[in-house]
Amino acid sequence: MTSKDKEFISEAYALVLALEELIVKYKYEDRVMSALMVGILDIDWDSVPEEGDLVQLKSIFSYNLDSRDELDMVKEIMDSQFEDGEDGLNNMLGDLGISLN
Repeated sequence: MTSKDKEFISEAYALVLALEELIVKYKYEDRVMSALMVGILDIDWDSVPEEGDLVQLKSIFSYNLDSRDELDMVKEIMDSQFEDGEDGLNNMLGDLGISLN
């Protein structure tokens, strides 16, 4: 991991902490659902990895969830958004029983 990679991870971690502090500042711990993962691949680009080579992922995780059910809901929302962003947020949330109104 290069010094630039370490600097990136450090700055990203500071932003994650700032988001967590914002949730607490507004006392939204019971109203905000969040699941965040930021990662950087630790690759030596001078020797391109071949199939089967192991590549490490240096990552940061942050969750503001109360249960496995909430985690599953967030994963389902993220999966739906990633696979088909053309349906619109309202349709996707409606399928999960969530309303923006």
